[in-house]
Amino acid sequence: MLTSLSLFDPAVLAAWAKRARANDFVRQHSVLADVCVALRNTDTGEHSWLAVSEQDVQAGTGPREVPFWLEGDSAAFADLAQGFPFNRLVRQHRLVVGGDLRACVQNWMLLYALTRLTGELEV
Repeated sequence: MLTSLSLFDPAVLAAWAKRARANDFVRQHSVLADVCVALRNTDTGEHSWLAVSEQDVQAGTGPREVPFWLEGDSAAFADLAQGFPFNRLVRQHRLVVGGDLRACVQNWMLLYALTRLTGELEV
């Protein structure tokens, strides 16, 4: 694991999506899923997104229309990139959930599984 990974780097996002496609837990929890979550860095203004459906996992940079997003500063996203659980970052008020909270809660386990994979990324 590299400590300098950025979840707003296209290469890191591609590796994240690839790892998610191969993960059994993600595949199990993506049955009938159709969810897209964005990440918004309040320090840099960067945006990225991850879309999960039963058929595929895709990722990209830039703004995208999403039902909900995680928003925070660079330090919070650095911790998330190292595999720190997103739900703890939310509880610590370092990440904020924006948009449709119901959509986030309905996909909590899938979102947890996806964000935990960041600790395994190498680019």
